[in-house]
Amino acid sequence: MSSHSVPLCHESGVAFGNKTFQIKFTNMKKALFFVAFLISAAFVQAQNAEEIVAKHLAATGAEKWATVNTISMEATIASDAAAGMSIGWKMTASRDKAARMDVSVMGMSQVVVIDGDKGWSTNPFAGQNDPEPLTPDAVESMKDMTDIDGTLVGYKANGYTLEYVGTEDVEGVEAIKIKVNKGKKTEYSFFDPTTYYEIKRVDVEEVDGKAIESATFFSNFKTQDGITMPFSLQQAGGAMGNSTITMSTLTFNPTVDNKIFEMPTK
Repeated sequence: MSSHSVPLCHESGVAFGNKTFQIKFTNMKKALFFVAFLISAAFVQAQNAEEIVAKHLAATGAEKWATVNTISMEATIASDAAAGMSIGWKMTASRDKAARMDVSVMGMSQVVVIDGDKGWSTNPFAGQNDPEPLTPDAVESMKDMTDIDGTLVGYKANGYTLEYVGTEDVEGVEAIKIKVNKGKKTEYSFFDPTTYYEIKRVDVEEVDGKAIESATFFSNFKTQDGITMPFSLQQAGGAMGNSTITMSTLTFNPTVDNKIFEMPTK
């Protein structure tokens, strides 16, 4: 073995070792960059979602909701399941406490009430004339009725998070799609990119062991007492088939007798 053979092998080995180290270091940098990119992308998306919702809240006068403690709405319903019939709809709600919905047709009224953690209903159209308690899942599902200013007003305080999903066509409008994570429920809100009004919402939840998805389209926006709301709502599917709710009366802070929420004795 020559005197140069050992150094040559050693030198070659060092070069190989450095090359391996460089490859590993390069891969590590790529991995760290990718992780940083994912974190950055998630942050940007969250920021975008929050900015979009902030524009929606500003466009609809959301700050005015802080002065509203009760609300009453009256409307008429046109439904595929009851073509040609005049259906009356009324909802009265007290912020975060109770809500009552009455649907009247052919001289009969269906009543659904949420009162705190309890609820009850009647449904004479199905032969249920006496009030019956709602199941816990049904109560949980309908508690949103007491959230009179909606999901997006005060969403952070309620622990909801937002995700920017992208855009999607909503009846010819390339709407901005935002996912709202509410824990047991998920909502998808679609915003007009010009007005930032919510023009569609999809609710996804599980009630009594069944996965339920419902879509609502909003239109005919009007401003009352500084708050902009849709006066026309179209609901796809459901027990009544496709239906359109046209609001005729909207009252902020009406006097509400809490007795209307109490379950009548049989």
